[in-house]
Amino acid sequence: MLLLAPASSIPTGDSMSPGDTLLSGKSLTSGEYSLSMQEDCNLVLRRGNKVTWESDTAGRGTACFLYLQTNGLLIIYPNKGGGGWIWKSQTVPSSAGGGRFVFVLQPDGTAVVFGTPVWSTASTVGKN
Repeated sequence: MLLLAPASSIPTGDSMSPGDTLLSGKSLTSGEYSLSMQEDCNLVLRRGNKVTWESDTAGRGTACFLYLQTNGLLIIYPNKGGGGWIWKSQTVPSSAGGGRFVFVLQPDGTAVVFGTPVWSTASTVGKN
């Protein structure tokens, strides 16, 4: 499967919406943190020059990109060399929320997929 990103779905800043792709050589930034899709297909989170997290996917493809699906999964696909995904988040895929997810690099360096809550203690639904 080859996914090509229209120019309008390439994120800028600190977040991605469903259908957005973070292309090889591009980054999300928030404060002193950056999350980069490297040319070697490794997704790397840095605080300044210090690596704080990585996907450990270096060398598993070329021109890879990070893609946020409408079910909340983050997936790294190789753009060249064929094949399927080489990494995916441990996000539980959801049909709830109809694609209302967002991937955010927060100012504290935490990268999070947020979605539509399906239940909350703050809900008035179901209270006696």
